[in-house]
Amino acid sequence: MTDKDKGKPYLRVVKDTDRLTAKQEAFCQGVADGKMLVDAYRDAGYMPNGSAKTQWEAASRLMSGNSKVMARVQAIQADREQSHRTQMARRSEYVLKRLQEESEGAETDGARIRALELLGKSCGVFSERIEIEHDGDKTAAELERDLEKRLAALLGD
Repeated sequence: MTDKDKGKPYLRVVKDTDRLTAKQEAFCQGVADGKMLVDAYRDAGYMPNGSAKTQWEAASRLMSGNSKVMARVQAIQADREQSHRTQMARRSEYVLKRLQEESEGAETDGARIRALELLGKSCGVFSERIEIEHDGDKTAAELERDLEKRLAALLGD
């Protein structure tokens, strides 16, 4: 850490009261994993023989009443989200690099063209566009004739 005003490093004293207990940490990990509060509470080893109502209330109190626990859950979730984003960025970079290599050195024309197509799609060069004909002004009889013509064309009649 640095002193913002002077740019010099400084130390921060961490008190034992700033740390979470092992049960609190286990509870935070469980909540960050997506468990329900009461399940994380039980899995952390709190009140194994308590009534369900008491466990629900205590789990809720632990989560909402302890700012260190709330902050830890948020920190775990933020770390996991950042890790996921980093992993996805690395994978995307790897795939694009491999596609570029394939587009330059593939043995067949088809493989080169496919690699270029995928590269183009990844950066938005190609867009999928579907054109829909609006038949709103046609009468029921005209629509029926059009359908019969299309069916006949499809069936080869």
